[in-house]
Amino acid sequence: MKTKEKLALLRKLLKKNRVDLYIVPTSDPHISEYLPDYWKSQSWISGFTGSAGTFAITQNKAALWTDSRYFIQAEKELADSGIELCKQGLPETPSLENWIAMQLGKGDVVGIDGRVFQVTLAKNIIEQQHKCGIKCKSDIDLITPIWDKRPKLPSNKAFIHDLKYAGISVKEKVSEVRKTMKSKGITSYLICALDEVNWLFNIRGNDISYNPVVLSYGFIDNNQAILFIDTNKIDESIANQLNEQGVTIKPYEKIEKFIRNLDKKEIILIDPARTNYQLYKSIPNRVRIIEATGIVTELKAHKNSVELEGFRNAMVEDGAALVEFFYWLDDNLGKTKITETLIAEKLTKYRSKRNEFVSESFSPIVGYADHGAIVHYSATKETEYEIKPKGVLLIDSGGQYRNGTTDITRTIHLGKPTEEEKVDFTLVLKGMIQLAMIKFPVGTRGSQLDTLARMAMWSKNINYGHGTGHGVGSFLNVHEGPMQIRPDNHLPIEVGHVLSNEPGLYRQGKHGIRIENLIACVPDTENEFGKFLKFETITLCPIDTKPIKIEMLLTEEKDWLNSYHKMVFDKLSPMLKKEEKEWLKEKTKKI
Repeated sequence: MKTKEKLALLRKLLKKNRVDLYIVPTSDPHISEYLPDYWKSQSWISGFTGSAGTFAITQNKAALWTDSRYFIQAEKELADSGIELCKQGLPETPSLENWIAMQLGKGDVVGIDGRVFQVTLAKNIIEQQHKCGIKCKSDIDLITPIWDKRPKLPSNKAFIHDLKYAGISVKEKVSEVRKTMKSKGITSYLICALDEVNWLFNIRGNDISYNPVVLSYGFIDNNQAILFIDTNKIDESIANQLNEQGVTIKPYEKIEKFIRNLDKKEIILIDPARTNYQLYKSIPNRVRIIEATGIVTELKAHKNSVELEGFRNAMVEDGAALVEFFYWLDDNLGKTKITETLIAEKLTKYRSKRNEFVSESFSPIVGYADHGAIVHYSATKETEYEIKPKGVLLIDSGGQYRNGTTDITRTIHLGKPTEEEKVDFTLVLKGMIQLAMIKFPVGTRGSQLDTLARMAMWSKNINYGHGTGHGVGSFLNVHEGPMQIRPDNHLPIEVGHVLSNEPGLYRQGKHGIRIENLIACVPDTENEFGKFLKFETITLCPIDTKPIKIEMLLTEEKDWLNSYHKMVFDKLSPMLKKEEKEWLKEKTKKI
């Protein structure tokens, strides 16, 4: 069916169910960023395939909200669909709540499927519309009845994340959680986010592309630690190992009934940003609810020494694979047909040969020429460009290794750079280096550090719409919170945090430039002014020096780049063949 046909069917259901406006987010019951095919309802109904979007429809209008990463993509995918694109963050764009108020009147009804709405969003919609006399049905699913041949929920097997990678046992993690619960006066704790459940119980799976997680819920109180999981996904050996660590296993589908039967004396912690509204509503009225960032969220973000060493080892394997790939690209460019999708295939091929590799950590972003200006561009056979020995090529990719997760962006020039391309590239490079070099006092927030990566661009009246850095999981999700380096994240960056460092510059219709390394926050020094921290750059891959306008770099920036390239060569050259080693030597020579 075409999008317009789907919208027509949905509007019939709205009328039948006496719903005046229906909302479909990009989400699942675990409030995931990447979804199992079964839960890709928003993508199915609208045709928009980005990882962040909210769709709303009435009998007369339909709209979709997404952020600046997807503006260009959304315009193309929503063309001729009858769906209006609402660009989040722009002053002229109404919020979802305001748009609803403009469409509806007193007595009208908004419908949502509470299973896929985070508590925060659902409560905000309900409270805002209540002020306008608008009602809300929070348990209505209007997608399933019209989605013919809807994919089934994944049934892949789970596996244990070995202690040599995890560093801390399940028993120790649960003990640490209980200690924190006690200090906060909490008697029970519901965990819905997949990366948090999988981290806590040292399990992994293949239920979602790129994210090595298994669908599951967690619950902890003073007496039990419960893993809710499809019992067909775990064999006797896994069950025994978990039982030995004090974990009780219950069927995945029993979570709601379990929550409904909580004792009235409980004081339960939920994270409203990572818990679905239907489960929230299932909590008995007599139970006291504490809404706050999850305990596991905080614990997981601080990588232990084993996890950090795993990251470093994974970076060596990933870096070697990338050198092999870039050597292949240099050797074949202009001799054979190379396309954006072929590059994505080659990246996977080279990574798959490396030790501990499991899968990609996200779908590779390969943007040649003006495609690079589409921040989360995804090439297809229909849209891809052939790569020529000229212009700018942006490649953002990553791998899931059992000992770490990688995420790296390199932008390279395939011909003779123009003055504009050189200036743009150097501005991005300066921003990345300034953040990499910084030393900062304990307590410094992500929003403060974000400024460093933008200062060079700001001096030229240039900016970018996405954040500068996101947290990265340890053989888990490539995007991890709660800390980030971006203007609106005011949490401190602390020892053990692993984040991306990825400023970018995008000229629509011309090119996109982004340079990304992963950085780990480590101690620096302590003196009479307090404790100071710094970043260790852990990604290992040469940065293209061809498009650098050398005179724009400060001496300390050149020194940093030369030192970084020496480290890259020293750590990767033992992994490479003779011709690849010579190629790397040339690419990492001093500027």
